[in-house]
Amino acid sequence: MKNTNELLQLVLDAHGGIAKWQSLQQIKAHVRIGGLTWTIKGHEGVLNDIHFSGKLHEQQASWESIFSPGWRSAFTADRVALLDAAGKLVEELNDPRASFAGHTIETPWSRLQLIYFCSYATWNYLTTPFNLTLPGYQLTEIEPWQQDGETWRRLEVIFPDHIATHSKRQLFYFDAKGQLKRHDYWPEVLGGSSATQIINGYRDFAGIKTGTERKIYILNDADNSYQLEPVLVSIDVLDIQFS
Repeated sequence: MKNTNELLQLVLDAHGGIAKWQSLQQIKAHVRIGGLTWTIKGHEGVLNDIHFSGKLHEQQASWESIFSPGWRSAFTADRVALLDAAGKLVEELNDPRASFAGHTIETPWSRLQLIYFCSYATWNYLTTPFNLTLPGYQLTEIEPWQQDGETWRRLEVIFPDHIATHSKRQLFYFDAKGQLKRHDYWPEVLGGSSATQIINGYRDFAGIKTGTERKIYILNDADNSYQLEPVLVSIDVLDIQFS
C-alpha cells in the first residue's frame, strides 16, 4: 500500500495537485472525436467538433449542439436525455447501461446510447487521475511495464459500482514524471472487447495538466500489445476551461 500511495501522490502532483483540483468545480472542453467506432455504431461525424461540460466531483455531464444545432444532452450514471434548443425533452433513457445487454462491437447504437457512452468515457478521461481519489475506488500498484524504452509504473484500479465506466477493472500506466501514458480497459458496452488508450500531448490548463492527443486501439490480452490500425477512437482536446 505504501508504494500505491506514493505512486498516487506522484501522479496527482504531476497533473496539478489535489489542492488545485479540489478548488475547482466544473470543466468545459472543446474536443474533436473521431475513429472507426462511430461509423460502426451508425453515427459517423457526430462528435467531429463539439463542446463537453461536466462537474468534476460527481458524474454529471452534457454535450452542446449534439445531433442538431442548439440541442444538448444530459447525463448521469442512471439517466441520459436529449433536449432541443428550447430545452424541451426530445427523448430520455433511464438505466442506460441495461440497454447494452447482448451488444457486441458491431451492434448499432441509438442516439441515447451514444450519448451515454461518450459522456461517461469523456468524464472519466478528463477527470483522471483525480477521480481516483473519490470514495469507493480500490487502487493497487502492480508490476511495472516496459514500453518505448521506458519503465512505466502501473496502477490497477477497481471502480465503484456507482461510477459509469468501461469496466470494473482498469489499468493505468505512468512514466517517471507521473504522467499518464497508457490506459487499458475492457468496455462492457462493447461486449467486453479489449482496448488501450495511448496518451500524448500534455498541456497545462489553468494549472491542471492533461494529455490532449489520445488514440484508442485494440488490445491483445495475450501479450499486452496493441495494433496501431484501426484507430477505434481518436480524441483531440483543443481547449479546456475550469471554474
